[in-house]
Amino acid sequence: MAQLHAQTLREKINFRTNLTVGMPLADSDVKPLSLLASAEYQLHPQFSAGLGSGVSKYDHLMLPVFATLHWQITKPHRFTPFLGCNIGHAFAPKKHVSGGFYLSPSVGVSYKLKERQSLSLSIGYELQEYSRLVTYESTTYLAQYVEDISNHALTASIGFTF
Repeated sequence: MAQLHAQTLREKINFRTNLTVGMPLADSDVKPLSLLASAEYQLHPQFSAGLGSGVSKYDHLMLPVFATLHWQITKPHRFTPFLGCNIGHAFAPKKHVSGGFYLSPSVGVSYKLKERQSLSLSIGYELQEYSRLVTYESTTYLAQYVEDISNHALTASIGFTF
């Protein structure tokens, strides 16, 4: 008689947290800092997809909400290289600031601590778009316009998966 070994739902779900710092590219001078968390479902032993959210600091506080993909390039070992990507929208809780498109692909390596726990280091790219209302006011005039901002950064991230 054959015995079937099916994974339970809990064994297929991983939780991931990342702390990310960035170095601005081109005309941007804002150094991003992010704390993100996601829940991912394992679709294949080396591929998972999920949803996440967190807090990012640019000129203004942003709240990204994103879909995430994570692919382990090789079968899991003590050290496992991976590709990851977050894509979504970041909301701005500040008045006169509108959130926008969010994209963050990365490449890295994870280090297995225990059966379901690992640390990861990655480098990547981050694009965060948003707009803000700019106001100039004097005793004789008031001028307002909307400024569209597109921040680009190289990022380094440390993460924990459980």
